[in-house]
Amino acid sequence: MTKALAFTVAKLRPQFIPLAESYYFPDHVYLSSIGNSYGDIYETQLELAQKSRLNKHEVPPYFEELIKPILKGKL
Repeated sequence: MTKALAFTVAKLRPQFIPLAESYYFPDHVYLSSIGNSYGDIYETQLELAQKSRLNKHEVPPYFEELIKPILKGKL
């Protein structure tokens, strides 16, 4: 695993350095949930999760019967 990680980092490093050392990009260009110029990472993560296409669907029919008891700790 260590050798694989070192190999992968060596391959990716040339692409990351220009991005990290590039000119200033406004937050709306590279939207990141791990940080922005305001420092409000949790609000950004919540906003991205709420707008995610994965959250645009209805609750599946099995949720009440199978998932909710697990969340409530009633197995």
